[in-house]
Amino acid sequence: MKRFIFCALFLTLLMAAFCICASAEVYEGRALDEAYILGWGEGEAPEGWDEAYELAAYYQVQYRLDTDTGELRIFCGEKKPQKMLPYADGNWVPWTKDHMRPYIKTVIIEEGILSVGRFSFDHCENLETVYIPSSVLRVDQTCFYECPRLKTIYYAGTEKDFNEYVEYQDVRNSYTGGLTERKALDLFVFGESITVLCKNQDGEVFRSYIVGGYHAGDAYTVTAQTFEGLTLDSKKTTVTGKFKKGDTKQIVFEYTCNHEYQITDETKPCSSFCIWCECSDPAVDGDHEWNVKADVPRGLFTDRLLDKECTICGATKHESAIAYIWYVGAGAAILVIVAGVACAIAIPIRRKRKMKDMTW
Repeated sequence: MKRFIFCALFLTLLMAAFCICASAEVYEGRALDEAYILGWGEGEAPEGWDEAYELAAYYQVQYRLDTDTGELRIFCGEKKPQKMLPYADGNWVPWTKDHMRPYIKTVIIEEGILSVGRFSFDHCENLETVYIPSSVLRVDQTCFYECPRLKTIYYAGTEKDFNEYVEYQDVRNSYTGGLTERKALDLFVFGESITVLCKNQDGEVFRSYIVGGYHAGDAYTVTAQTFEGLTLDSKKTTVTGKFKKGDTKQIVFEYTCNHEYQITDETKPCSSFCIWCECSDPAVDGDHEWNVKADVPRGLFTDRLLDKECTICGATKHESAIAYIWYVGAGAAILVIVAGVACAIAIPIRRKRKMKDMTW
């Protein structure tokens, strides 16, 4: 009897564990759902059909929902950075379909996402916490509408960063909390942030952005980015650290131009300018009309010196080389040093041999 009860209990627990595991699913895919946007071809095309069709080939924002933990992650695909779609209808949002929406408890928007799209979390009745990275520059309306259990929205940056850099649309961004309705803006909790500056070889800042942590003490890793036509020249390519309370730190990456030239004026065939730093460079050396300012040939006692300027494009050319007498002097000095070292080694050896012969 005891065995029967034990076996029945064991099978019951096994079946329960199997049911729990079987019920846990992971939904993932692109944040652009063709079934809701592009699949409307049978009926009347919705407004913005052409734009949506073009967007399907480009849009690479991804999502992953774990129904076991209730965690929804939204992140960039191959193309970075990217914006979330400003969905025209809540039914177009792939992770808020009726069978998926109740599982969502925590939303983590990863770094690189530039905006929180309209209707993104509309009517997520079990949503409690949202994490927004400092890369987000816009929060659309109706993101958090009808989210009665929403308690906290973490923004990875300071309140000053949020007010200066984020376009927040307050229209219908509210959630139902019992008998009262509160605005999502009142639920924001701000973290700490640092500023990253990208400078060119002239010391000019051509890009700056904010990197933030949700709490003081959070670790950060900032890696130098790749820009077309620019090469990183600073020693450090990755900087790590921890966010501090009220941190005003700035990380500076210095870039140099790799000089990609293009002809900018067809009336001057020898004129070309770098598309990044605008320095001039000859397209064809033979097309220049040079005005020679100085031309001294190189000799035994005279240095080579050539200075000339193109009268068409203004490009300059300078050549210089030291006189041959310096090479002669350097060669003689090296021979004297080698001879001195050889003598310093050979003389003591010879003396030792003589002493040895005298002893015998």
